[in-house]
Amino acid sequence: MRRSRVGVSERPLDQSLPTVAHSPALSDHAAKPKFPGGIQSLFWFFFLNFLSCQIIMDSPIFLYAESLGASATVIGLIAGMTPLMVVFQIPVAAHVGRWGYKLFITTGWSLRLVFVFGLVFVPLMDGVINQQSQLALVLVLLFAFNMVRGIASCAWYPWIRGLIPEDIRGRYLTFESAFVNAGSLVAFLLVAAYLGQPPTSGQFSVLFAFSCLAGAGSIYFIRRVPDAAPPSEEAGKKQEAPWAEIFANQPFRKLLWVELFMAIALGGLAAFTVKYLKAEAGMQDNHIMLASAAKFVGALGTLWFLKSRLDRMGSRPIIFFGLAIGLVCVAVFGLIAGGVVPINFFAVTGLYFSFGFVLASVTMSMTRLAMATVPRLGSIHYFAVFAVVGNMAMGLSPMLWGLMIDILSGREWGWLGVEWNEYTIYFAGVAAVLMLTALATVRLEEAKAARLNEFLIDLIRHSPLRYWMRN
Repeated sequence: MRRSRVGVSERPLDQSLPTVAHSPALSDHAAKPKFPGGIQSLFWFFFLNFLSCQIIMDSPIFLYAESLGASATVIGLIAGMTPLMVVFQIPVAAHVGRWGYKLFITTGWSLRLVFVFGLVFVPLMDGVINQQSQLALVLVLLFAFNMVRGIASCAWYPWIRGLIPEDIRGRYLTFESAFVNAGSLVAFLLVAAYLGQPPTSGQFSVLFAFSCLAGAGSIYFIRRVPDAAPPSEEAGKKQEAPWAEIFANQPFRKLLWVELFMAIALGGLAAFTVKYLKAEAGMQDNHIMLASAAKFVGALGTLWFLKSRLDRMGSRPIIFFGLAIGLVCVAVFGLIAGGVVPINFFAVTGLYFSFGFVLASVTMSMTRLAMATVPRLGSIHYFAVFAVVGNMAMGLSPMLWGLMIDILSGREWGWLGVEWNEYTIYFAGVAAVLMLTALATVRLEEAKAARLNEFLIDLIRHSPLRYWMRN
C-alpha cells in the first residue's frame, strides 16, 4: 500500500502571500537528526523486497491469472488475499514478545519464499494439467504465501516504532517510500520490457523465479537491521490483549473509521483497472505494465512533496489533499469507462502517476498517525487491530466489487451523456466511498496537525513553479 525528504533550501515567504503567525507547522526547519545505525540496510531490504513481491502481488500475477481465464470474481479473490491474511495477526499478537520483533519477521519472510518457488513450476505445467487446475494451484500457493506474510507482519509496526524516534518518523517514512517505489518501478519496467504480446507461460515462470531470487536477496539486508526490544513489561511473555481499552480509545477508533473507508475504496483498484484495460479497452500487456509503472514514479514524487512536510504539518491535511486528488482520478477513469473521455496510453499513464502519488502520501500519513496514536504498552495488539480492520476491508471489498462487476457484465444504458456499464458503476462506487473517507478524516484527532489553509500556504510557498518563475 514510505517516504522521504530531499535537501531543498527554504525560501522566504513572498510578501504577497498571507502568513500564519507563530504557527509551529510553518516554522523553520530544525537540523535534521540522523537515522539510527543499520537503517540503510532496511532501505535496501525494501528495494529488493518490492522488486520481488510486486510480481506476486500486483499486475504481473493478475495478468497471469487473466491468461488462465480468471473471472473478475477470481481476480478480486487474488487481490483480496494479501490483506485478508493479516487477520492472523490477532491470534499471534500475544506471542510476538516471546520471539522478538526481528526474529519474527525474518523467519516469516524467509518461509514465504518457499511458496514463491512453487509458483515457478505452475506455468511449466501447460499441457500436463488444464488451465482451471493451474489457476487452482496459483490460488493455493498465493494463500500460503499471504498467510505467512500476514502472520509475520504482526511485528512490523512495533519494530519500526521502536527503531525510529518520533520526531523523524515522517522523514523516515518518506525515505522508506522512495526505496519501496524505486524497487516497484524497476520491477514493473523489467516486466514490461520482458513480456510480449501475448506473453508465454515460460515467461511467467521466469518472472516468478526472478521474484524468488530478489526475495532471497532482501533477507540478507533485513538480517543486518538492529532489533528493537519490546517494552520490559511485555518482553519474553505472553501478552494479554487489552480489548476493552483498545476500543474505548476514542482517537484510535476515529483512525479505524478512516482506515476502514479508505480500504473499501482502494481494495481491488489495481486489479480491476488492469482487468478493464486488458479485457475491455484491449491494451497490450506490456503497455499495461508500462502505464502501471507510472504509479511508482508518482509515489517517488512524494520525495519532494513531503520531505520534512509530514513531520512539520502533520498527517491530517496530507490525507485530505491526497483524497481530493484521488477522487479526481477515479472520476476521470469513470468517464473513460463511460465513453465520455477517449482512452489512450498517455492518459492512462497520467492517471496511474497521480494514483501513485496519492496512495504513497495517504498511506505514509496514516502510518505516521497510527504510530503517534497507539500507546506504548499493548502496542502490538493496537497495531494488529489497526492492520486487521484495514486489511479485512481491503480483502473483502475486491471480492464484492468483483462479484458486482460480474453480475453487471454485459448490461449497458445511457444516462447524463455517460454510458453506464459495470466499470462505470464500479468507479462511481469508489468515488462515493472516497467522499465518506474525507468526512471521516474531519473527525481525526492530531494534536500538532496544521490546518488545511496552512498546508496549502506552505505548498504554494515551496512550490518549484515559484522558483522557476523567479529565475
